[in-house]
Amino acid sequence: MTPILFGNPASCKRHPTRLIRGAVALSVALVASMTRPTAATAQRAASAPNAPIYTQRLAHAYAHLGNGLLVIRSRWTPAGLNDAAFEQEPNFYYLTGDERLFAAVLVLDGATRQAELFVPAELPAALRFFAPTQPGPMALAPAAVHIDHVSAWGDFSSYIDSRLRADPRRVIYVDDGGGAGDFAGALGTPLDSLATLGNPWREWRHMIQQRWPEAAVRSGGPILSDLRAVKDSTEIATLRRVGATSAAALIAGLARFAPGRRQRDVEAAVVESCVRNGGGVSFWPWAMSGPNSEFSKAFTSLADPQHLDRVMQAGEVVRLDIGCQVDHYQGDVGRTVPVSGTFTPSQAEVIDLLVTAYRGGLAVLRPGVTGDAVVRASLAAVARRRPALHTSLAKEAAAVMARPDGIPFWEVHGIGLDAAEDLPDTLRAGMTLDYEPIFAVGGQGYYMEDMILVTPTGFEILTKGLPYSAVEIERAMRQRGSQNTRNSVGH
Repeated sequence: MTPILFGNPASCKRHPTRLIRGAVALSVALVASMTRPTAATAQRAASAPNAPIYTQRLAHAYAHLGNGLLVIRSRWTPAGLNDAAFEQEPNFYYLTGDERLFAAVLVLDGATRQAELFVPAELPAALRFFAPTQPGPMALAPAAVHIDHVSAWGDFSSYIDSRLRADPRRVIYVDDGGGAGDFAGALGTPLDSLATLGNPWREWRHMIQQRWPEAAVRSGGPILSDLRAVKDSTEIATLRRVGATSAAALIAGLARFAPGRRQRDVEAAVVESCVRNGGGVSFWPWAMSGPNSEFSKAFTSLADPQHLDRVMQAGEVVRLDIGCQVDHYQGDVGRTVPVSGTFTPSQAEVIDLLVTAYRGGLAVLRPGVTGDAVVRASLAAVARRRPALHTSLAKEAAAVMARPDGIPFWEVHGIGLDAAEDLPDTLRAGMTLDYEPIFAVGGQGYYMEDMILVTPTGFEILTKGLPYSAVEIERAMRQRGSQNTRNSVGH
């Protein structure tokens, strides 16, 4: 492929739109390569033995594909200047173990049970500035990425052509970024102009369909979500580290709460802990106080330059929702905490009612149970406790939870390479998930969340050592605050 020039790469920091245009041009160039036949690369190297874990993942993928093809892109652009680090596309990383390649395309062939990776002979200048040592197709060993063959980027079109000639009825499944974390996907269909602009993965699927108009082209999202739902032993070991690191970061944030402080003081403590112990954050921490703590309002922080930062006030509660990242795997854990370190009596009763709901759901969590059944068990526990409630706020909270429209954000979601993954309806051993009972009452949000592993006989909390009841949360805040004071005096 002829390199595509975008201007001086050193100017990308001052002119980031040049890099964006470069990424678009790179994608367009790949589509252009689909329209012309290219010579096959030299004799491909024989497949080296794959690492067992990747062999198993590929075998599962082929079983899901049947006779179909699955097309997955690597990350197409470098990290943004405000990103903590470069992160490879999760599905590409899951199947190849590669964390650095730009502009690569992986194709899994269910019929031949072969995996082929297409990489540029040379990156365009703008990307070469960021990855000057990225290997070309002749230098990249298949064993290094746990697949069968590596080919030149220009061979992608002829490869797909040959597979469709062998069987025109084959389905091409395209990884289109349609997972739980895909906010752009909610904008509309792939042909909706706003959705297309907001979601380059959907645009990618549309371009594949344009190049092969007679082929059946479908989203590969459901296949990939099911593949990744049950974690293998290496993933579970990493997620245990993620859970421990995330729990430590949440505890670190507790010391920063006080009336008159800003939410960003707490966020900074969480980020520092994640970086020191794990390597990064899985998402920017939410320390959403008072009116910000209600869940739907907290999401507006993603469209606010200051992340809804505000001065925290005495008497308010805070949604502390955080996660650390370790070796590409993401954490997600949280508690509702008092700004002043002490709940009011009515807030404390609501927190303890929340704990009742949470533990009621966990009591039925095991393989074979649905996420909906877990939520129903939580609500049943609330109903049993409701007659014994004392404060008007707790009684109102119980009434909110009893309404069909009172808990729209209460959920069970997957956790792994993404902080919020799709999860099949029925739980299976080896799945990792987050359970988060969540509701609003008295103009503030109440919530609790842990990372959980589904075991053959029940579950294991991965975010161990965290407080639950109002008394435990208050004690943890006092202990952390005292420890912080001693450390400061020691210095």
